[in-house]
Amino acid sequence: SVDAGATYQPGLVFMGLVPGNYMVMVRDTITGCTSTGTNLTVDPVPDAPATAMANVTQPTCTTPTGTIDISAPIGGTLQYSIDGTTYQSGTTFAGNPPGTYPITVRDTVTGCVSSGINVTIDPVPDAPAAPSATATQQPTCNTPTGTITVTTPLGNEFEYSIDGTTYQPGLEFTGLASGTYPVTVRNITNGCVSMATNVTIDPITADPAAPTASATEQPTCTTPTGTITVTAPTGATLEYSVDGIAFQMGSVFTGLAPGTYPVTVIDTETGCESLPFDVVINPIPADPVAPTATATEQPTCNTPTGTITVTAPTGAGLEYSIDGVTYQPGTSFSFLDPGVYPVTVLDTATGCESE
Repeated sequence: SVDAGATYQPGLVFMGLVPGNYMVMVRDTITGCTSTGTNLTVDPVPDAPATAMANVTQPTCTTPTGTIDISAPIGGTLQYSIDGTTYQSGTTFAGNPPGTYPITVRDTVTGCVSSGINVTIDPVPDAPAAPSATATQQPTCNTPTGTITVTTPLGNEFEYSIDGTTYQPGLEFTGLASGTYPVTVRNITNGCVSMATNVTIDPITADPAAPTASATEQPTCTTPTGTITVTAPTGATLEYSVDGIAFQMGSVFTGLAPGTYPVTVIDTETGCESLPFDVVINPIPADPVAPTATATEQPTCNTPTGTITVTAPTGAGLEYSIDGVTYQPGTSFSFLDPGVYPVTVLDTATGCESE
């Protein structure tokens, strides 16, 4: 009996007893004799653990799951659960997909479980929209690199990359070699990265072909300078030079002193310049040598005029004069009045005149 002899049972176990003091006694059913009583106490029901307190690390694009950290209550006999079924002694639950989690605390000594508290893991944040970006400068021969500029999205929360690894707050990427660049945007708040927008930096434009040019006029004694004319390539964006420094739209260069000229072509759109093509302006031709001439006939009383004959130099293209003004191809001058005559030779090809 556990009630001071009021009620007896043959069994040794008394279950379902509410907290309180119990007088335990034994009775012999044959003799009716009873023992003295022994007082035993059933303790009050133990308190359940306090409701949990928790901190949540929400998902990002780089870490698409959340973490729940239990901050209280803490104790050596306590275990924790985020599903009401599975308990652990650790206070951290990592790798949780988005959703709502009922957190409870269990005392392993008493088996008491706290009331639950719901904690929410948010959905993974959205990535930024794919950027709008263009090659705002393509390579030229003067500037052999390009520039990419991002125009959207904009904001202090964004950073930009052209390789998916290195990000910067600036919208412009300069000094880029030829190639295709995957432009992406990263939200620095949540780590989310956009889809890539490919932008191409073109290859460096090829140089124009070396020009075709010739000396269309060589110096003479009457015109001591020459002319160079470029015949190819031609085009609206092309300019030409005979010294590699000064360029002009026209393809004809006049008034050139004798010498060798490196003719080049430049494309004014790209800054690309051709290899040089050398054209020679010849030296001014030399004057013919002073002539050898004699009065082969002197005046007489019968023939009152004389004749002068030039004996050297002779050759095709030479003409002769005895007054420096009028020239003839013949070497003989007849019917000359007495006097002194300045005999000169003219090279008709060069315009050069002897002393």
